[in-house]
Amino acid sequence: MKTIKLIICLLTVISFVSCEDVIQVKLDQGEPMVTVDAFVNDMRSQQKIRLTYTDGYFSQKPNEPITGASVHIKDLTSGLDYAFTDNTNGDYVLDLATTDTMGRVGHEYELTIVHQGTTFKASSRMNRTTKVDSLIAEYKEGGGLGGGKEGYKFSFLGFDPPGDTVDYYWIKSYRNGVFFNKGGEINICANGAYGQGADGFPFITPIAQAVTPFGEVFNKYDVCRVEIHSIDLLTYNFLTQVQTQTTNSGLFATSPENVKTNIKNVTGDKVRVVGWFCMSAVGFKEGVAQ
Repeated sequence: MKTIKLIICLLTVISFVSCEDVIQVKLDQGEPMVTVDAFVNDMRSQQKIRLTYTDGYFSQKPNEPITGASVHIKDLTSGLDYAFTDNTNGDYVLDLATTDTMGRVGHEYELTIVHQGTTFKASSRMNRTTKVDSLIAEYKEGGGLGGGKEGYKFSFLGFDPPGDTVDYYWIKSYRNGVFFNKGGEINICANGAYGQGADGFPFITPIAQAVTPFGEVFNKYDVCRVEIHSIDLLTYNFLTQVQTQTTNSGLFATSPENVKTNIKNVTGDKVRVVGWFCMSAVGFKEGVAQ
């Protein structure tokens, strides 16, 4: 009798499994949009703007690069025009002398992209930044109640300069030259905190320690680089939305939405564009874990 009951249970389970159908979700494929990644700064190094086409929602391929475009940034304050060179892989680069920079704090800039008869434009002002006073490396044993990996955790010390306006920053960190670029690792702030009440104060602990993202460590002799990029309120809001969309999961996830853009199609045709243009002044420092 027990054997018969067991067989019936097994047949019931198999029947449920065999009735499962694989549902293929089909999404309408719209026209690809132009994607612009134009975060440019005042560092004395090669500047890069990347142009690609968007791909399907479930696509695992890299975005198709856009080649043959004309890409310029004009300093509207000084009148200087900078032409970027097509690398034929989607990257448009500007090589500068090690003693030169295209960025000037307080200057207004205009990005112009012309591709296949369509013209895109965007504007940005370069705001002031602040310096990284020092980097602090602290060794952590790992394990214990808090768990975590064994290794070095970096933080930084810096001060928001006092002033009449709110200073917005994007704090980037690197391990051995590799940028921590996940959505949850975007480290942005207003003045030295997450609001306007920290004018002229040191950057608060959560921001200072976030240069070592959660779950990451530095090994001995690893190089940590911290950069403080000046941004404006619109860029701050854009990065906040990027962070929200790229970490949008779990029980309380919201419906995804298109991230805003400050790039405009001024030709008036139907080619759509997404992305962002920002000019940043940068303060930075490097340290070695030891």
